[in-house]
Amino acid sequence: MSRIVKDTLRLVAITLIAGVLLSVVYSVTKDTIAAAKEEELQASYREVFPQAASFEAVEGKCPAELSGGNVTLNAALYAKDESGADIGCVLSLTSHEGYAGDIVLSLGISKTGEITGVKVTQMSETSGLGANCQNEDWIGQFKGINSGSVKFTKTGKTASDEIDAISGATFTTRAVTNAVNTGIGFASEKLGIVATETEAE
Repeated sequence: MSRIVKDTLRLVAITLIAGVLLSVVYSVTKDTIAAAKEEELQASYREVFPQAASFEAVEGKCPAELSGGNVTLNAALYAKDESGADIGCVLSLTSHEGYAGDIVLSLGISKTGEITGVKVTQMSETSGLGANCQNEDWIGQFKGINSGSVKFTKTGKTASDEIDAISGATFTTRAVTNAVNTGIGFASEKLGIVATETEAE
């Protein structure tokens, strides 16, 4: 048997063994990884809707492509108080309009349409620019808005339904804002959560 054939057989054997080992490792760890991701999601739900005592999945709504395919609804859950009454909802949404890829976020909306919180859970935006969408001082601007939609501005917010854009990251700002507005629209149309805007002080 020639050396080339022997070397080829060795490479094939090594490749097969590596493939089997990877398959075994994946089968052993996939449940752990899935559980960790689910716990991370649950933690984000609690963060964006801290008033909720529990969450209950909305059946038959997910996954769904929204806003012409620009946003995917990953999960929809009713937020419940301690008595089990609905007090709003939590949505997991993926925007496909990010500058560097998909942006995944959790959105909480009260029964009266007020945004209880927004958290970006996954993104690949540019460090120091679009990645600032995860910073609380920026993403926290959404909390408390109750107007049925959110606008962003580059010149300084002057209205209760506005947020300041991330400096130098219009794509990211637009992607997050559009995903939030899409979520608000879904909650209004499918879950009966309608904004009741209060007068500005």
